[in-house]
Amino acid sequence: MVNRCFGMIKEWGLNSLYKYSIYRRLIWCFVYMSVLPILLIGGYNAVYSFSKNEREAKMFLQESSSQIANNISYYMFSHMNLLEEVAMNPEIVNELMIYHQVDWNQKSDIENHIRLVLGSTFGASGAVNACEIVSVNRSYFYYPSPVSNGDFKTSKLLSRSARQVLMKVSPKEVPSDQNSYVILTRSIYSNEGCVGNIVAALDLSYFNKVCYENVTNLLNEVMIIDENNIVISASNEEQVGSVFGADKMLSISVSEPISNTNLTIVNLIDIQTLLKSAFIQFGITVFTAVLFAVLAFIFAILFTRSITEPINRLMEEMKKPKVEKFVEDAGNDEYHAVIEGFNKMSSNLVEALQKQYEIKLQETKLRELRREAELSALQQQINPHFLYNTLESIYWNGQLEGDEEISEIVNALGNYLRVIIIKGREYITIENEVESVNNYIFLQNKRFENRIVNYWDVSISMRHTKIIKLAIHPIVEDVISANLDDLESQIDIGISIAGELDTIQVTMTGNAVEYFLGRLDKTQVNTRGINSVDERLRLYYGDAFGVVMDKESEKIRVTMPVYKDNGSEGKKQYG
Repeated sequence: MVNRCFGMIKEWGLNSLYKYSIYRRLIWCFVYMSVLPILLIGGYNAVYSFSKNEREAKMFLQESSSQIANNISYYMFSHMNLLEEVAMNPEIVNELMIYHQVDWNQKSDIENHIRLVLGSTFGASGAVNACEIVSVNRSYFYYPSPVSNGDFKTSKLLSRSARQVLMKVSPKEVPSDQNSYVILTRSIYSNEGCVGNIVAALDLSYFNKVCYENVTNLLNEVMIIDENNIVISASNEEQVGSVFGADKMLSISVSEPISNTNLTIVNLIDIQTLLKSAFIQFGITVFTAVLFAVLAFIFAILFTRSITEPINRLMEEMKKPKVEKFVEDAGNDEYHAVIEGFNKMSSNLVEALQKQYEIKLQETKLRELRREAELSALQQQINPHFLYNTLESIYWNGQLEGDEEISEIVNALGNYLRVIIIKGREYITIENEVESVNNYIFLQNKRFENRIVNYWDVSISMRHTKIIKLAIHPIVEDVISANLDDLESQIDIGISIAGELDTIQVTMTGNAVEYFLGRLDKTQVNTRGINSVDERLRLYYGDAFGVVMDKESEKIRVTMPVYKDNGSEGKKQYG
């Protein structure tokens, strides 16, 4: 089916090309062969370049994001530790508990001490914009400015249950400052429970600085988003406050969560940036292809003319009714040889016509020789008939004298010779071939004291199937002869004949076959019979048939077709 489809496509393609002149075909061939490979290679290089840039971009984004996340994580962890230190300070805890129970002088001392602790702890950090401590009794201590509204009931920045530092991005609860900050909150506990909160507002300047510093040649974009996908900091300030994701579909991005926080680093590169280099490379390829196409077109015109002009001159001479003069050509290429051949063909044409009469005379002589050969073959058929009649006389004399053994030998020899030397029949039945082999083995057993034992495995339905004559007997003779020359023990040979569709498979086994195959490479073994059968089968039917001597399985296989009788014995037909 595949070969048929391929043949149809080939035929259609050739018929389509034949509609155009050789001149046009050669020109288009040169153009396509020079331009298409360049376009294919350029397209492949562009795709490969894009995929390579994509891999390198992802690796760069991953490394950059991990570094940014580690830096911010360390930065946040250090400020959270400061809150933990203040929240766990026993003096602060005690002062918040007794603040409402002391007089004004002691209150003033407590306020100064708390502000001193806040200033010494957070004042050295340039990132802390403001910090405060608020007690559950609404006592308010801040440095240098407040962060929350001081009311645990209404404030979204205060919490009674924050045993660990909480973080959120939010403006202060101060009307005068609505900028966004990173708000850190931690509850202050005593043995009796929550006594207050410490709150710190961190500037986003550090985050903005990190985003700006990790932008490489304006190729990538860095941003930090919170748990709600809100951009809190970005290398592009226009992105701050927007929701991440909606406008970043056509980009390659890497996300890296920042430990100890609810923030995530997003590092991305616009895919158009990667495509730009691929487009530039493909553009160079297209330009090169166009340049090569122009050069190829010019070269194709010159080349095709060098091919078609000699052909045109030759065609003009061929259109003339008779050859008046030879075609002249000063070239030294294949077309010069063609033209020289045409000139020689023209000169030989007359000589060919003159020889036609001589050929007819030769055909007459051949017919006479054939009649003589047929007469000789008819005369030679007399000899086998004379031999059969003589053997018949010996057989009946043995019967009359009562010598049954001589009669059996003569009868077997006559049947054997009848199959071997009979003329006119090229195909015999399997039954006749089996009988011929049995007669041969019978005669050999009379000579060698019944040393040969043969076994047949042939279906009864196949006994009248016709095969080519002497397809089995010569092989058996070669095998037994090799064994009789060297062995004195019993010789076993088994022969099975099986049919499948229109093919006959003959398989020979036994110690005789094993010994014969074992001697092939070691000593000279007579294989003339096997070679003759193999050559006949391959000559008649092709290389699919013949004799195979399989040393590994210690078997000899003969494959031949079934003869289909059409009423004429001399014709070779098989299914």
